[in-house]
Amino acid sequence: MHKSLKYAKNSAAQHDEIVMAESAFSKSLKKMTDFTTGDVIRALTGKPSNRMSDRIAMLGIPPKEITQSVSLAVSALLEKIDDQNIEIKRIKEQLEELERLVDVDCVAPIPNRRAFIRRLSWAVSMTERYGHPSSVLYFDLNGFKAINDSFGHAAGDMALKHVSQVLISSMRESDFLARIGGDEFAMILYHANEADALDRGKKIAEKLQKSSFLFNGRPISLTTAFGAYTLQKGDDAESALSAADTKMYIDKRRTRSRATNIEA
Repeated sequence: MHKSLKYAKNSAAQHDEIVMAESAFSKSLKKMTDFTTGDVIRALTGKPSNRMSDRIAMLGIPPKEITQSVSLAVSALLEKIDDQNIEIKRIKEQLEELERLVDVDCVAPIPNRRAFIRRLSWAVSMTERYGHPSSVLYFDLNGFKAINDSFGHAAGDMALKHVSQVLISSMRESDFLARIGGDEFAMILYHANEADALDRGKKIAEKLQKSSFLFNGRPISLTTAFGAYTLQKGDDAESALSAADTKMYIDKRRTRSRATNIEA
């Protein structure tokens, strides 16, 4: 009986300890309801210290209630939160990589239309807020279909990559370039009015015409039509891109006779 009574007393003491721990932890969780999930995670896993006592103190548990059972329970909880935090970071990195991939063109090593529209929307907002001029420069290759028809899509893909490299080499650090689709490219020029953009377009077109790429040992050079549009208040990304496209077609009619040059 004596041993049974002692065992009963010990069990009762452990029970009371667990109840106190649960009560303290419930109170700490109740305090956390005023914070966002991010706030709680930062409180549990962040700096200034990784010592268990400091992390338990962040939960608001009174020091006198921090028994071995409480420490073990909180330690297990924090380990789970740390594991979840690592998993959240891993998933976030995967999502960021996926976001990057869906913004890159499938052929040329530059952003695609999706990424361009998002960046152009931002440029429109900056123009409306600060009034600084920014322009869209739109390019459409001449005779691109002839390359595909004569040599196949492998040559066409090589042509698109070649044009991309010429455009990249002509960019300022602040410019943004994308392939809009097919044989069309566009560039956002920050702090540039329409005259500045047209001057840049002319230089790029001349540079492209003077350059060439080799396909199966045959040099192929390309020409391009271009148009420029300066962003205005009230524009949206799609309307601004469409306006630049319209300006490009004016030049397209003028330059349509410029054939793609394929040397024998």
